[in-house]
Amino acid sequence: MTEVFYYAEANIACILILGLVLVKINQGIDRQISTIVIRQMIWLMMGYFLSDAVWVLFEGKILPATETGMYIATIIPYGFIVGCGFCWFIYCELLQQNKKIVSKGGMIRCSIPMFVGIILIIFGSFNGIVFHFDENGVLQYGPLYAVLLLIPGGYMFYSSIKGFYRAYTQERYLDNSLYYVIGIFPILPVVCGILQVIFLTTPIMCYGATIAVLLIYLTSIENLVSMDSLTQVNNRHQMQRYLMKKMKSPTPGLSLYLMIIDVDHFKDINDTYGHVEGDKALVRVATAMKEACQAHRNRFFVSRFGGDEFIIIAETEYKGEVNWLSDKIRSSVRILNEKAGAPYDLSVCVGIAEYDYSSPVPIPSLIARADTDLYHMKHARND
Repeated sequence: MTEVFYYAEANIACILILGLVLVKINQGIDRQISTIVIRQMIWLMMGYFLSDAVWVLFEGKILPATETGMYIATIIPYGFIVGCGFCWFIYCELLQQNKKIVSKGGMIRCSIPMFVGIILIIFGSFNGIVFHFDENGVLQYGPLYAVLLLIPGGYMFYSSIKGFYRAYTQERYLDNSLYYVIGIFPILPVVCGILQVIFLTTPIMCYGATIAVLLIYLTSIENLVSMDSLTQVNNRHQMQRYLMKKMKSPTPGLSLYLMIIDVDHFKDINDTYGHVEGDKALVRVATAMKEACQAHRNRFFVSRFGGDEFIIIAETEYKGEVNWLSDKIRSSVRILNEKAGAPYDLSVCVGIAEYDYSSPVPIPSLIARADTDLYHMKHARND
């Protein structure tokens, strides 16, 4: 009896915790599709906890229930679980810039496993192929029960593998931990879910899932704080943290460079075409920088320094690679601006400074050196 009440109370406590997270999300100004999806996932998770609390009250004979009622009380939590797995999958794809996932065709394709699971548990439970209750009212698993677990687990583990892959290969220049959290997220609810199956009346799943949601929420907040909201590259604070780390721990065989990128005649663009068009120009420059850094993403850190200035921290084997990157950025800026059909020319100047580990200097001094090189480049153009 005590175990049953403790199980129900644990679920209610987790509902309250997730409710607070939901309130904070609703109070925020972020209205991206990914935020809407994660909010829906939290609602579904709260629904699961509530239905799970009701289920254990039936299971413990606290609430009277018919056999049909017990089947329904067991089916409903699964519907919430598979819905959570589906929402998590969509959320992860959106974070990884897969906008096609929310198209009509994309949503239909991705929801097929979810609907298969729901149909299977509804029609398979009453004939015993998924689960059934014996003569004593004890839950017994059927031969296809594992298939039900594989569907929400498949959604999460696919996202996990893809998240780890992107963290180690494609998006490391952002230097944020969000992709690592995507990879780690499924571990807690899946492991806790397996333990929950073994220890039916011990509240394990609710705690694991709640901790996982708190982890992704806190990491998302940290990511928002560390990113420049307009250009979606790292902000000045993150750049300083990253550069300080690199100054203290050199990578063998690589030299450390700071590149400062400044938009030519940016004030004229703002004054002539307005600040909205100026913002678009900055986004194009940031996009050009990210595209130019794709060849060796794990060795380039892209950030916005302030106003129309950007900084790239680069680790390369020789300076020629940095010069190549500088030319590539300037070329990409021109190409992107032409494709956008902007009514003005858009170009940038790049200043470069190498960090000397044998004669260390503070960050402002290194930036000043790059700024001096930038100044010389601008004047050489005007001469």
